[in-house]
Amino acid sequence: MEYTAGLIDPLCDVRDVVESFRCCGVIPSDWRQVFHDAVAALERLPRKAGAHDLRADLLPQLQLLLSEGLPDTPLVVADVADRVAEALKESQPPGIPIPSDDDWSFGGATAS
Repeated sequence: MEYTAGLIDPLCDVRDVVESFRCCGVIPSDWRQVFHDAVAALERLPRKAGAHDLRADLLPQLQLLLSEGLPDTPLVVADVADRVAEALKESQPPGIPIPSDDDWSFGGATAS
């Protein structure tokens, strides 16, 4: 999947919400806004194959969580966590080093 800040950033926020809930039972106060933002980002995705699959798989799950809540839908929370993790794993933000890179510098960034 091609990196787009308009999608990856909301998915990172969703990941933070679902993992906080799964790990520690914590539900951030802004979780609904986070999910609404992710739904909006998914709805703006172009109709490309990979993007369409993510949209088709994740949109209904996020909408279900918005209507039912996190505590009452643990299987949906787990599914969303898995799908978001896979989408983030497949995306490669430009300029950000990955663990397999030999050079972990951010290229040209200097501290002054």
